[in-house]
Amino acid sequence: MNGSKRLTIVALVALLFIGVTVDADRTAASFTATTDNPGNQFVTARLALSNDKSAAGALVNLTKLVPGDTITRAVTLTNTGDVGFTYVFSASQAGNTLLWSDAVNGLQVTASRGATVLYTGALKNMGTVAVAAPVASGGTDAISYVFTFPASAGNTFQSLTQDLTITYTATQLAGAAR
Repeated sequence: MNGSKRLTIVALVALLFIGVTVDADRTAASFTATTDNPGNQFVTARLALSNDKSAAGALVNLTKLVPGDTITRAVTLTNTGDVGFTYVFSASQAGNTLLWSDAVNGLQVTASRGATVLYTGALKNMGTVAVAAPVASGGTDAISYVFTFPASAGNTFQSLTQDLTITYTATQLAGAAR
């Protein structure tokens, strides 16, 4: 190879190398920018429920009960949380006596919300009773109870003491797209 051809080939290789270098530099260079959305939070609701008869014996504390007695009581529930809810209530006992266990001659109850009867029958059978009407935050709702000791109860019911707890359980309203 003569010198001019060699110089031409070297020049072409040099140009090719410079082109690759320039092309590589061009793809490695870029601008970037960023932006933020600061201070975002998710805060959960507080579900809370209270009632005006929460002290022991505040709903019913009756002595000298005789067959044929009827006892009317009411409880007001208050939504003390910051989210609406629906609720259920149920009765439970401690110290199972005939007042509880006898479905015919034992304690009977009618539970109502306004004019709507939610349950009527033997107190022992008052399982979970649902109240579908929502109670808004800060709102109230009332349940009235009519407890009856049937006139048909006999001597086996004398000197009995039956403890009773009514439990109210709130469930927050369904979430929504916001």
